[in-house]
Amino acid sequence: MSEILRYIKPSHIKQVVEEQEERTPSFKPWLKDWKKNLDGNKPRITKQAFWREMVHARLTSQNKVELVQEFMEIRPFPLAHERLLSERDVKDFIAKQVRQAKLRFPDKTGRELACNFALLAGGAVWNQARDECKRLTRLPATTDEKERQRTEREVARSIEDTFKGFGPKQSRNLLQMLRLTRYETPIDSRVVKWLNSHFPRHAQKIDPQKLSRKRYEPILDDIQQLCQRAKIYPRIFDMAVFSEMGRSGSPRELRPGLATRQCS
Repeated sequence: MSEILRYIKPSHIKQVVEEQEERTPSFKPWLKDWKKNLDGNKPRITKQAFWREMVHARLTSQNKVELVQEFMEIRPFPLAHERLLSERDVKDFIAKQVRQAKLRFPDKTGRELACNFALLAGGAVWNQARDECKRLTRLPATTDEKERQRTEREVARSIEDTFKGFGPKQSRNLLQMLRLTRYETPIDSRVVKWLNSHFPRHAQKIDPQKLSRKRYEPILDDIQQLCQRAKIYPRIFDMAVFSEMGRSGSPRELRPGLATRQCS
């Protein structure tokens, strides 16, 4: 038995959700909005929407959510897909916009997102990414829970295997922002902190810096198992933990086998 299942109970999952419903005024509006991820009818995924949420997910990886949200709300959006089509040097343009927004790692972000933009522009990768997303938009309402979980994980892995800068957390962030997932959730520093807070002093703590796929997925399996027993979707648990860990302002987002990586 893992330390998560040894020390964390379904009652802890229920408690964090119930406490946020009672104590945090902004939680219920978030809950209403985020439950769109549970809707049976999913929106059509366009390349423009996919790219926008890809930018969003990548930026939230190592930046304060408030700063990212401010950047994402700029109108017109400076990194919109149609805007970048007219840029000769996409990498430098993205880096410049990220730097002006006072977000971290502009050069690395520009390099990785420019690579992903080129991959999507090629056509084949976008078609495959779109087809992977369609696997989730077309799941019937009667789909068995285990089959839905398995499909979500396969799609998350395909995103991770394809795009630069997208590890286990970022790939799930992207799918979550696209309203496609119920079970595959980002395990960020807030979730890790919440999990570690339930461990006794002698137990080995989870290191958020060492969550490769090999380590990430077993932790998520445990979270999903606890949520199933608590009768709460992992998506809702994720939101409650995110709210509880003391951050004010907006939630992680408020909107709605692939080719291998090719850029260096």
